Amino acid sequence: MINSRSALRARFTIAAIVISLFAFMGCEIQDLGITESAAPPQNEASFSVSSQSSVPANPPAWSATALYNRAGMYVTHKGKVWVSQWYITLGAEPGANAWNGWKIAETGSTDKANPKPWNASITYGAKGYYVTHNGSVWVSQWSITRGAEPGANTWNGWKQVAPPPKWASVSASSYRNFAVNDKGALYGWGNNPGGILGDGTTTNRSTPTRIGTASDWKDISTGVGHTLAINEKGELYAWGRNGYGRLGDGTTTRRNTPTRIGTSSDWVHISPGDFHSLAINSKGELYAWGYNNYGQLGDGTIVNRHSPTRIGTSSDWTHISARRYRSLAINSKGELYAWGYNNDGQLGDGTTTNRNSPTRIGSASDWAYIFVGNSHSLAINTKGELYAWGSNLHGQLGNGTKSIGNKTPTRAGNASDWAHISAGLNHSLAVNSKGELYAWGSNLHGQLGDGTTTSQNSPNRIGTSADWKNVSGGGNHNLVINSKGELYVWGRNSYGGLGDGTTYQLSPVKIAHP
Repeated sequence: MINSRSALRARFTIAAIVISLFAFMGCEIQDLGITESAAPPQNEASFSVSSQSSVPANPPAWSATALYNRAGMYVTHKGKVWVSQWYITLGAEPGANAWNGWKIAETGSTDKANPKPWNASITYGAKGYYVTHNGSVWVSQWSITRGAEPGANTWNGWKQVAPPPKWASVSASSYRNFAVNDKGALYGWGNNPGGILGDGTTTNRSTPTRIGTASDWKDISTGVGHTLAINEKGELYAWGRNGYGRLGDGTTTRRNTPTRIGTSSDWVHISPGDFHSLAINSKGELYAWGYNNYGQLGDGTIVNRHSPTRIGTSSDWTHISARRYRSLAINSKGELYAWGYNNDGQLGDGTTTNRNSPTRIGSASDWAYIFVGNSHSLAINTKGELYAWGSNLHGQLGNGTKSIGNKTPTRAGNASDWAHISAGLNHSLAVNSKGELYAWGSNLHGQLGDGTTTSQNSPNRIGTSADWKNVSGGGNHNLVINSKGELYVWGRNSYGGLGDGTTYQLSPVKIAHP
């Protein structure tokens, strides 16, 4: 708690005035100082906090009863030292306040040693208390206009301070990553050959870099060489390499900035594979485009498509996932379908036969979430049970063994509380309903995040945190967001993919928002 020992402790310079707490009752308040400005704020809307980083991480809660006293600017006038003083009585809502004018300061160790001479023409703007109220951070703001005598002043009330942006969603690929924050801004970093990050350059980025100026991005998903995104309007954008027409713009021309695909404004789900793309609209219709040599588009052919092509006639698709040369989807009945390349049995139909149209996998009707890895597939059912199939040479199926693999969905472990899954090149990740993070499979590059390079063939708890929310597996690295909106990375750092300027990280490391 701040107490009377801090009373009248202040420092005033041409650039800044730092004020200290004079006395208070009630809860603790953090004082971040007063910033001198050439002109005062005219109203709440025009007053801006100088730096988001200056807002306290955990400002004290608003008190409806506390009275806060302040000692602020020290000046000399007519041979005496004067100190401004004011208080705020916190009421039902931020804003109640009063001004106590100026007082001749008592001499003593707590007085300003070298106060600034009184200036009759300068106006000073200031910010004071930070408090939280109704889930938002508020800052008090005021100004003092210097007049013929000390005392002229203006109170500008309270301003709601936007908290620092939080990360909302992430998507990792082999050598690059993308993330959207809660303000709808899009960031990318990592390898950028041919401008596939979408920032209009060919420069590799080792830290998150803003992509464009739009602030309405809703969903992002990246593949090996191209990326898909949907904005709040339901418009679909794509950029990156465009071999086989995987961007869907009707051409094979690479794009180094987000490019609108078609005119539809009802897209809700997207998933890029290595050379093809999938999307579902709000009607539940499934579309695919790009490379189709293994039937991964699902239109019954092996013909490439350069623009979104309707797959079948069903209008009940809810989830999709694409990787390499195959596709998986779940419909509203909870049925699982797969198609495309099937050399390792990764489609899950019990064969190694490629499929060029959606093929029902098993008879279960309780599938809830799917994710396609490089050579294996993962799924969670409505009971929270985890299933895996395909290649298992690195233990990525999580069934306690390393083997050739399974050609049908096989239960991994006994837990029934899995909530989110993702897969990298030869490893898997999952978050349970408690917010605990698990990883298994290849760990050659520290991609499991357990502080070692030892591979695991069953789900292995990563750290002790229990607030993980969204995880995305890249090639040999991963991204994860916790419930606070903080972003963590680990694994191999090829081309700056981790965003922290290192080569490897064997456990999750926090990445600051730009």
